[in-house]
Amino acid sequence: MSAWVDGYRAALADVGRLSLSRRLVHPDSLREKALTELLADLAADALVIEREQDNRHQRRRLRAAREAMLPLDEAP
Repeated sequence: MSAWVDGYRAALADVGRLSLSRRLVHPDSLREKALTELLADLAADALVIEREQDNRHQRRRLRAAREAMLPLDEAP
């Protein structure tokens, strides 16, 4: 997948680790639960973005394949 999505996921993991290592949230606190839920939501967003990018790429490949099969006088 794209380097952007990979970097985004890595950044989310870093935020989670940093928040615990810097004691911004206690592992058993409500803040930690809220942060975990927020990071999970953002990770799900990354998955949606990744799938949309894959779908666009696949549509482009299919369009190119269809155009490659057209006779030259019918090409768009």
